[in-house]
Amino acid sequence: MKPMLNFNQRTMMRRNLFYVTLASIGVLTSCTNDDTTAPSLPDNGTRIVKTSITKYEGIGQNIEAENNITDIQACIFEDEKMTKIYNNLIPSKSSFDIQIDKHAGTLYVLANTQEQINLEELKSQEITEEEWLKKCMTMKDNAPVQFYTGSLSLDDMGSSQTVLPVNLKRGYARFDLNLRTAGVASVNSITLKNAAQSGTLFPSATQIATKEVQVKDMTVSFDSPLTTDTPAVLYAYEQAQGNLEISVDVTIDGKPHTLTKAISGDIKRNTIYTITVRKDVIDVTIEVSLDEWEEGNDTTSLYPKLVVSL
Repeated sequence: MKPMLNFNQRTMMRRNLFYVTLASIGVLTSCTNDDTTAPSLPDNGTRIVKTSITKYEGIGQNIEAENNITDIQACIFEDEKMTKIYNNLIPSKSSFDIQIDKHAGTLYVLANTQEQINLEELKSQEITEEEWLKKCMTMKDNAPVQFYTGSLSLDDMGSSQTVLPVNLKRGYARFDLNLRTAGVASVNSITLKNAAQSGTLFPSATQIATKEVQVKDMTVSFDSPLTTDTPAVLYAYEQAQGNLEISVDVTIDGKPHTLTKAISGDIKRNTIYTITVRKDVIDVTIEVSLDEWEEGNDTTSLYPKLVVSL
């Protein structure tokens, strides 16, 4: 026969049973919170845009000044309409934050364009995406603006992707100078004749007929004549094949020469062209060659475009 419990003993047992039950509930609650099916924090729409500048291909090297970014702005087009703009973006370590409502449409990023491209004004004008892709940058101080653009299809991004990679490409071409002469040579000036005075923001509209673009001779004169290989002697906007011509004012062994030759192909953005002045010590032949380096990992060969002799 079990002994009878007094009142105090029965009260103590009930109290212990209550604490055991409460502890069990706490354990179950802890396990439930650790479960992967628990709801996550709501998405606030913030995305990090990681930008990078496409490197020149071939033997040409980047110049530090070419990577200077003064301003960055961006916009989104959905169903042919500009739906969102981002002004005065401040990049940190080649990235910046933006707020997007959904992964839809195309994100366009522009650098060094703020003086000529007003996104708020274009949005108020209800510019279409087709019109947007034909927008141009014009000359500044008689030289092309060193601007960069890139785009990204948000439709191809997963809704959970918070980092958006955008590759920026230069909207201009660069000309380098090489001197390959046996005598003493110095270059006084270089002229690109019939150079386009504007260039499209994006490469999708580069096949505009030359007659639709204002052209003008563009001359770069040097205070001290160039006597050694020199990078970045001239910049030009991308343009389709037209009446393009290169002219070099050079002095060799004290004798001045002006060498000219038509350019048979297009001038492409983000491409380095090399102007090489040569002298054959046997027959005093001077050759000016325009060497183009195409963008792309498969380009490893040099393709001379221009040859002129005296």
